[in-house]
Amino acid sequence: MPRSQFSPRQTAVLLAILLLVCTLALIASCTPNQEAPPAPLPYADQLQQALEQALRAGQDEADLGISAAVLVPGYEPWIGVAGNSQSGVPLAGDMLFNMGSIAKSFEAALALQLAEEGVLNLDGPLSAWLPTLPRVDGRITIRQLLDHSSGLFNVFEHPDFPWVGPDVDYGRRWQMAEVFDRFVSDPYGPPGYVQHYASTNYLLLTAILEEAAGTSVPEQVQHRYFDILQLDASYMSMGDLPPGDHTLAHPWVDIDGDGRLEDLHGVPQTWIASLTHPVLYATPLDMARWMAALYHEKRILSAASLQQMLAVPTVTELDPEGARYGLGVVDYAPILGIPAIGHGGSSLGYSAAALYLPDRGVTLAWAVNTGESPQVLADDLMWATWSHLSEVILAHETATGQDNP
Repeated sequence: MPRSQFSPRQTAVLLAILLLVCTLALIASCTPNQEAPPAPLPYADQLQQALEQALRAGQDEADLGISAAVLVPGYEPWIGVAGNSQSGVPLAGDMLFNMGSIAKSFEAALALQLAEEGVLNLDGPLSAWLPTLPRVDGRITIRQLLDHSSGLFNVFEHPDFPWVGPDVDYGRRWQMAEVFDRFVSDPYGPPGYVQHYASTNYLLLTAILEEAAGTSVPEQVQHRYFDILQLDASYMSMGDLPPGDHTLAHPWVDIDGDGRLEDLHGVPQTWIASLTHPVLYATPLDMARWMAALYHEKRILSAASLQQMLAVPTVTELDPEGARYGLGVVDYAPILGIPAIGHGGSSLGYSAAALYLPDRGVTLAWAVNTGESPQVLADDLMWATWSHLSEVILAHETATGQDNP
């Protein structure tokens, strides 16, 4: 046999080195990657100043508040609050707001996922799922419900709709047949002719989604989205208020039109859930995270489904408000003048919006603790918040030229 090329001493040294290398490799394999934590947003102070300016610009005497969040990739989330939940009680960043129609974005994602799974045909007629209802064309497709091209009358526009007033029964659970008998007038046009925003579409959609999946929409949203994305400050129900471990911002409403705001804290939302769609409570941060996961990170839907969600149908008559609608998403570019998609919401005592700016990769969401009645006050606060926050964001974030998420 040939003799070893190494002396016993050299062999011992090599074995020691080999043992050390193996030990270090084992330690490295067992040590998690220590990524540097994201840095604070460089213009966080300017966003806070903008929020406080928006509060001053959007209200006179009312003692209200604004909560907001901004997500910029690579940085810590920015959370800001200004003003009060109630007199002497400042808003806090972990307080929940009723997000109103932002709930539609969750229902649309759910419909698209059920279509991906072969449970739902978006181009199938309503008659396959629902009984005959007054002034509802059974040929309307699920897709037309989602993008508001069904032509169905918007219940909110009916003069007798129980929106606000001292006689409204907020705990009442309306039956669908009652809603269509009492609050749905003749359609705006035949299916596919006009795009006219109508929460009536999502009242029907909710019933279809529950029939298709065999469980409630809030349960599906909790399982598919809140749990997976860890949106722990979000709660959806058919009118129940969030459990006691959540703190709600107090909602302020002029109930009787006398110009004074009343506190509707603790009032159930069963009436509005049964008249339109499930009620969504959340923080602006959770809504910004939802929009970022959906449109920026693209974690929710397949590429094909996301393309369907963003597609705006070709119709003869556009929505009178000037917005354009995909499936549970609003294209705000015609209104805001820059690429922006997402959804807004207005409810009794709350207003909110969550937007994604695709050419900058930025997501922002904000909410105020007043809404319908007085709508003008809520609109002023919402618009002032967008104007001041977006001015800061656009000054710091350079457009990439990408108009699609």
